[in-house]
Amino acid sequence: MRHGPNGSGKADIVTTSQRPTPPNELGAKQSPAESTGLERDALGPWGVFAQGLAAAAPSVAIAVVPFSLFVAAGKGAAWAAVIGLAIVALIATTISFQAKRTVTSGSLGTYTGNGLGPGFAFAAGFSLLFGYIGFATTGTLGGVLYLDSFLESVGLGSQASWFRLLLVIVVVAIAVYLPYRGVSLTAKYELAFEVVALVSIFVIIVALYIGNGFRIDWAQLDPGHLTSSATFIAAVTAVGSYAGFESVASLGAEAKDAHRSISRSLLRVVLIIGVLYLIATYPQVLKFDLIDGDKAVLPQLADSAGISWVNYVVSAAVAVSFIVFVTAVTTAAARSLFTFAHEGALPRAFARVHPTHKTPWVGVVFVGALALVFAVVATFSSAGRLVFDVYGGYVANWGFLVSYLLVVIATPIWLRKINALTPIRLVVSGLATLGLAYIIFSNFFPVPEFPFNILPFVFAAILLAGLIWYWYLLRTRPEVARRIGTIQTLSDEEQQRLADEGISHALGDQAPSPSSEGPGAR
Repeated sequence: MRHGPNGSGKADIVTTSQRPTPPNELGAKQSPAESTGLERDALGPWGVFAQGLAAAAPSVAIAVVPFSLFVAAGKGAAWAAVIGLAIVALIATTISFQAKRTVTSGSLGTYTGNGLGPGFAFAAGFSLLFGYIGFATTGTLGGVLYLDSFLESVGLGSQASWFRLLLVIVVVAIAVYLPYRGVSLTAKYELAFEVVALVSIFVIIVALYIGNGFRIDWAQLDPGHLTSSATFIAAVTAVGSYAGFESVASLGAEAKDAHRSISRSLLRVVLIIGVLYLIATYPQVLKFDLIDGDKAVLPQLADSAGISWVNYVVSAAVAVSFIVFVTAVTTAAARSLFTFAHEGALPRAFARVHPTHKTPWVGVVFVGALALVFAVVATFSSAGRLVFDVYGGYVANWGFLVSYLLVVIATPIWLRKINALTPIRLVVSGLATLGLAYIIFSNFFPVPEFPFNILPFVFAAILLAGLIWYWYLLRTRPEVARRIGTIQTLSDEEQQRLADEGISHALGDQAPSPSSEGPGAR
């Protein structure tokens, strides 16, 4: 159990009270999520939804994931997509059990800490932060690759070094500028461009359905695929394609009606993306026997459907989608850096908020700088940009898998502490844990080919370095180490429920009665 401000076993959960919080005996000060200086009420439900949608990047996934599922599972690709959707829906539902009660800018790190304590909060938060930064860097490469391909298709491409460097700078500049200016502006562009990309891709999908006529491919619908190990191995890829949906949980300090908006958006993003994947996978599998795996899949599908003209639009849309994806994960990464810094675990500079835009601008610029350096190195490396993109993305995925696993384990423990654990919630969390455990196990057995057999250990080494830093904090600045995962805001309804049930001790030493809350309370 976590230790409260007085060294007791009470959980460090912050209430919605806006009155100053006195320092505890260790010198740390607890803060509500919305008192951190970020712009309050910047995003409505659609803005929160847009962040999750853009970070999961369904338009990008639709362009590559169905073929990957087909390679692994053949006609069982659609069932692999169904299994992936089921597992991620369980994860999203489990996270929402916490999100509707408490919100934060610390995302899954804070939620993990609620159940498992500050050490695991750091592990989950660090893993998620690495995942976001990894996606920002590899997403930049993806944007450059597709933008380069589009410009070349219209006769404006060039292999000159200065031109390739210019493309990197353009992609990074846009991806940094939007989250630097403000989360509400970013959300508007994210939603608009993602919708445009999806519409252009679905022109191809609809054409494939029409070209197939009314014939049903019963081989794809055969439930016998559920008995094949290949289907479940392919589900590993399906689960990974949703990574980023949880980024909505980092908007706790900036969303309107945050508890409701975030908890609902988690599942809505997953379900909508899942339906899109299923709709897109079925007709693509019908044509995959004729696909050249060494070339981009969507243009070949468009050619087979007789609508080659749409390829220019799709190439441009996917390039823009990658840029939008980078802005979304940069937004989430900057808030993870901001939260760690606000809690004292990282340099204070990352906690700076822009005086006009109310954004964690130092974190945004830092992530952009890392993406720029990584993309430049990859662009001029003899290994090629695609190799960096694939391997880097695989390592980054482990950050999400570890943070997901920790939060689904932590959630029922926290719910039990606050008398909110029901049999249904326990079953959902348990199934989510088992699903993730299978996904992780499948990345080791059967042993994958080199270098995928060693890449999980690359992430393990990076995580170990982060945990060594936490151990250093615990030894030299224990008040900081114990504060990790404490910036969050309980909903008014949850405070009232805890008070009514006589368990307000779960709020630690900061538990005013509802009537004592100041005018700034939500």
